[in-house]
Amino acid sequence: MGKTSFYVGIDVGKDELWVAVEGSKPRMFTHSVSGIRLLYQWVRRLSDGLEVHICMEATGVYSLSVAYQLDNYSDILISIINPVQIANYGKAQLRRSKTDRIDAQIILSFAQSQHPPLWSPDSEALRKLYHLVTQADLIREDLSRWNNRGHAQKYTPDVPNEVKKAQRAIRRSLKNQLAKIEQAIVQLCKNNKELREQVDLLCTIVGIAQLTAVRVLAYGRKALTERSRSQLTAHAGLAPRHHQSGTSIHGKSYIAKQGDKRLRKALFMPTLTAITHNSIIKQFYQRLLENGKSKMAAVVASMKKLLHIIRAMLIKKKAFNPQILTLT
Repeated sequence: MGKTSFYVGIDVGKDELWVAVEGSKPRMFTHSVSGIRLLYQWVRRLSDGLEVHICMEATGVYSLSVAYQLDNYSDILISIINPVQIANYGKAQLRRSKTDRIDAQIILSFAQSQHPPLWSPDSEALRKLYHLVTQADLIREDLSRWNNRGHAQKYTPDVPNEVKKAQRAIRRSLKNQLAKIEQAIVQLCKNNKELREQVDLLCTIVGIAQLTAVRVLAYGRKALTERSRSQLTAHAGLAPRHHQSGTSIHGKSYIAKQGDKRLRKALFMPTLTAITHNSIIKQFYQRLLENGKSKMAAVVASMKKLLHIIRAMLIKKKAFNPQILTLT
């Protein structure tokens, strides 16, 4: 059977893109609009009419910049892969050297052998929500640090008035900016029908209010509805990692944490509330304790349970109802 796809591996850097294709030496393009256009033209010329499948590592804003520009070409398929997968694949091939050129070849080999899942961009509204929620969380962290600093200064002698005035001004500014961002989040969810419906759905779960709902949607994104339960669990970093071998090694199991810690964090406090007030989660948690699970293990399992309920509700577009069988 002949080839149906022409795979391309790209090692993405801030300024350079190293591109590897089968049958040619890796080539470098600039990370710019014109460089990506030349990259597309070069790859399309070499593909000989085959379907082009481009694979790259997830490198934050750099890989997304390339992906969004390449997505403008309708005849290109794109995959964005966890860097850990690529690194482990390279180790399995006993690669001893690491350069951008070699990394591009490893990514190409990975794509050819593993046929990775396709990437597609989030909706414009979801991208805006992600940026707003991320900014709001960063401001909250800064505000918490400045509040702690102000508290410490109360017990510190000889703090100049200029320092105290600067402290108050910074805290006031952060509060004002946070209020503006939160208002923008509310307005975005109000004006976008899909986001408004999803937030309203999640707020029917006992333990989840609007702040948690928008954070879960922002950090879960399309994974909430387009990935399987096990894939979503891994995306949130809640998948278990076992350490056992034969009869002699019985290590303690723990969560892998190879996922978005922000989604995991967004689920933690609502889960603690649900353990007390949400009948479904409460019964699930108590059953785990009765079966000998530790409290923390039961909490983590309850976080997974809550995440799976959220997934099912968003897919089926049904409000939470503890009087009927759980959606999961």
